[in-house]
Amino acid sequence: MSGIYSKKVLLVMSDQQMISPLLKTFSLADYETFQSHDVSAAIAETMRIHPDIVILDVKMAGVDGFEYLEALRANADPVIAKIPVIIASETGDLVEISRALKLGISDYFVKSRFDVSQVFSKVKKHLGDTSTVVPPVQDGNAEASVSAPTASDSLQQIKLLIVEDDKFLRDLATQKLIQENFAVHAAVDGEQGIALAEKELPQVVLLDILLPGIDGFEVLKRIRANPALKDTRVIMLSNFGQREDVEKALSSGADQFLVKANFTLDEIIEEAKNIMKKERKPL
Repeated sequence: MSGIYSKKVLLVMSDQQMISPLLKTFSLADYETFQSHDVSAAIAETMRIHPDIVILDVKMAGVDGFEYLEALRANADPVIAKIPVIIASETGDLVEISRALKLGISDYFVKSRFDVSQVFSKVKKHLGDTSTVVPPVQDGNAEASVSAPTASDSLQQIKLLIVEDDKFLRDLATQKLIQENFAVHAAVDGEQGIALAEKELPQVVLLDILLPGIDGFEVLKRIRANPALKDTRVIMLSNFGQREDVEKALSSGADQFLVKANFTLDEIIEEAKNIMKKERKPL
């Protein structure tokens, strides 16, 4: 290590299984690293050191990381308020990620899939660091890197339509789906969803129930009334899981009903892949 630090990183976390490999990796990259384990101390440390980026665990023991994030974004100093933040999410569920995105996070990773190389790449990206420092390889259950789709892969693309009015979730899901080699179309409301479904004839639709204008149930009804969409799989998404909503969705022709808080985005994408392997049952 040269002893001349190029960047300052603040770790607001208490999990040593994440902290130790991050410290080693950032040291090799000549990043100066600071640590804090609670919200008030983290805010004070942020004001003191002015970090270039923060890695924040939103669920530490007895600590709500969102308190730090909210305080950071409300800071009177615009430089402090705009510091990039990457969060460590417990499960990656959509409700948690959506809340964090609305508070201006730059990126996130799921703790159960922690890969120091992946986190380091995210940090470099958001710092604009183009150096060629290679972090140490992590032993254990490192998440496999995602390779770019090949020409043969593109032949297997699944055409998917997402109908979601929450811009943060819609953009995040679209980005992830494209990385997973889906051909993605996105609609912001029910009317646009119907128009895109009739035009693009998607194989799978991810359909939110609560939408401006006509709701997801009406969109589902019109999809099922269109012979050209008879083989389209529809996965209904909801913030709630009331029995009557589940029964109404399935009896109206939905192939699956998922409660957002119970599934990570990766799991929802996996469901979209798996549903294509199942034969559709006619109504």
